[in-house]
Amino acid sequence: MMDLMHRALLTAFGALSVFYAVVKISLGYWKRRGILHEKPKFFWGNIKGVVSGKRHAQDALQTIYTEYKGKAPFVGFYACLKPFILVLDLKLVHQIIFTDAGHFTSRGLYSNPSGEPLSANLLQLDGHKWRSLHAKSAEVFTPANMQKLLPRLAQISTRIQSDLDKANLQSCNISELVGAYNTDVMASMAFGLGGQHHQEFAKWTRNYWADFRLWRAYLALEFPFIARLLQYKSYAEPATAYFQKVALAQIQENRRRDRQPLQSFLQLYCNAAHPLGDDKVAAQAFGFLQAGLGPLNATLGFCLYELARHPELQDRTRLEIKKTLEQHGDLVTPEFLRELRFTKQVLNETLRLHTPHPFLLRRATKEFELPGSVFVIARGNNVLIPTAAIHRDPEIYPDPERFDPNRFEEETKRSRPPAAFLPFGDGLRGCIAARFAEQQLLVGLVALLKNHRYAPCVETTIPVEYDNRRLLLMPKSDIKLSVERVE
Repeated sequence: MMDLMHRALLTAFGALSVFYAVVKISLGYWKRRGILHEKPKFFWGNIKGVVSGKRHAQDALQTIYTEYKGKAPFVGFYACLKPFILVLDLKLVHQIIFTDAGHFTSRGLYSNPSGEPLSANLLQLDGHKWRSLHAKSAEVFTPANMQKLLPRLAQISTRIQSDLDKANLQSCNISELVGAYNTDVMASMAFGLGGQHHQEFAKWTRNYWADFRLWRAYLALEFPFIARLLQYKSYAEPATAYFQKVALAQIQENRRRDRQPLQSFLQLYCNAAHPLGDDKVAAQAFGFLQAGLGPLNATLGFCLYELARHPELQDRTRLEIKKTLEQHGDLVTPEFLRELRFTKQVLNETLRLHTPHPFLLRRATKEFELPGSVFVIARGNNVLIPTAAIHRDPEIYPDPERFDPNRFEEETKRSRPPAAFLPFGDGLRGCIAARFAEQQLLVGLVALLKNHRYAPCVETTIPVEYDNRRLLLMPKSDIKLSVERVE
């Protein structure tokens, strides 16, 4: 018995020693490279408190960005044991995203198309599979196609008015209101579902992350080969089975109909000169939902929250919407949207102050030497671009916590350095649907603001709080405001 206990203690001690050595070696990467970095905490690196939900990932990035900006073009950063390059210099950001984007064509996200077909989407893929898919998707997301889809988008937005008419105007759940609109857009325009209310679709959009565990996702990112061998699933299987079934059924339905009006991205993918296979089209529909629904809900909710707190800006936005609608015969057209200059400034200021994606991910596919310096980004290094920290940099945006749409007047925009505003990313790995996302947000704002006024109520959380359990910047609780109809 004593011998057995002795062996068990030796085994445990050996395992702990190996674990300790692995952690120390992993957290010594930047020191061995001679790269400036914040001293990491044992095991947690530079994100202590993030995994437990005590603080948001954005807070960790903001702290290091503020501390080290100006001392080097980038610093070392650890997410637990995984080393990242945290970019601090806007010139380097511009090089990574635009001028030298060929060195950074990967994101380094986990995907397993053979075991989880919906992960074969544009967001998650890398390498030659991504390049081929990106080239075909570029044929779909053209300005001309976005214009063709606008009438359907405007039609879907009319639900907002009917929902507002049913709401308790003294305390309206804005998060639910904008969520219903954006869910309808995803169901109709990504998956090709009809005009009915989409209760079942909405249920699965809330549940596909049901099995998500941050530590499991981290291990899949760190050891993708092992994760694929073990058939790790990023999403809840019942949800992905539902989305795949719906998408494939709609693809077959489209083939049975000859001449139908263009109303969805599903049709655009299927009608392309060199169409994708049905499973890959379904994956793109899911990728559209995955990348867009949460950020779009958050942005519209935050926008109404800020306008409710700044009634003079809200009145100015509504006046522009109503006047421009009158000039265009009450029709939502591409020309109408282009003339909503101040409304777009309001939207951009919301995206700056409440940046949905607080960072962009890139991975170096080849060694990159910063011009005129001794700094080198090695092949395989993971790169973080802290967009939310850049958007709140007082040297770029004075008094950054203040909501001020005038920051996006044309002359003021031109005075800022390139790459100072990246709400949807940009360049090769930017959001390919950014033009449509902006269109969707503008059409939603028009429907929300043209006949209704918003103000804080007793249930409004001021200041707004972010949900520390999410990687995106999302409200911790539903945004609630009072609503008043205006003629």
